[in-house]
Amino acid sequence: MNGDCEDLISAYLTWLRGRIQFRDIEGVCEITTPFLDRHNDRIQIYVHRINGHLKISDDGNTVADLEMSGCSIDTPNRKAMLQVILNGHGVRQENGELFVDAMPETFPQKKHSLVQAILNVNDMFMTAKHRVDRFFREDVAAFLDDNGVRYSPDVAFQGKTGFSHHFDFVIPKSKNEPERILKTVNHLNKDSATSLLFSWTDTKDIRPPKSIVYAIFNDVERAPSPDAVSALEQYDVRTIPWTKRALFAPQLAA
Repeated sequence: MNGDCEDLISAYLTWLRGRIQFRDIEGVCEITTPFLDRHNDRIQIYVHRINGHLKISDDGNTVADLEMSGCSIDTPNRKAMLQVILNGHGVRQENGELFVDAMPETFPQKKHSLVQAILNVNDMFMTAKHRVDRFFREDVAAFLDDNGVRYSPDVAFQGKTGFSHHFDFVIPKSKNEPERILKTVNHLNKDSATSLLFSWTDTKDIRPPKSIVYAIFNDVERAPSPDAVSALEQYDVRTIPWTKRALFAPQLAA
């Protein structure tokens, strides 16, 4: 059995060596690893030699990619989650750059730790749907706070059927506007639209007159279903694309 294990390890190391590429870029060593990110692109890291020490860095690509995908690391929960991942691998972060310090003799382990941290950051932030949904709700809450919108979060109403329906935010009636009920939708498709329509039709008759429901949907990473948008609007659900949220801020804050 020991021989089998040695053969497996040897084959794995051969695979690693055969798929690692490197090149010199003005004194910085760019290493292309065999490990894939969430786009199925090979992860690249960069080695800087500084006074006999090595700084191994992702050049800020991991965090920047998450932010470009609509998953900005700008809330306390996300920052805390990121720090837990980095601490587990001995990786530091400054201004969005993930890096480790190493000596030549510790380079293999340090390089491995950085790559594993990059993989785990991608996994933790992008592969768990419930986390992505929660993060989007945090973004919406921050948007409401920034625009001075008064609201109550996480409200449940009991409908005519006896079912309890959860809505993410409720903006109370004001002098100029009726009650406004907000539901965040990370992926607007037929299923999520149907669910929202059922919740709203079951509860709207027991809400104050002229109450309005809004669907704030994430259109950053994937486009919404046009049929889903149309269905919501036909039943008087007002839709707010995240990329156009600023246009709706005045009426939510009124």
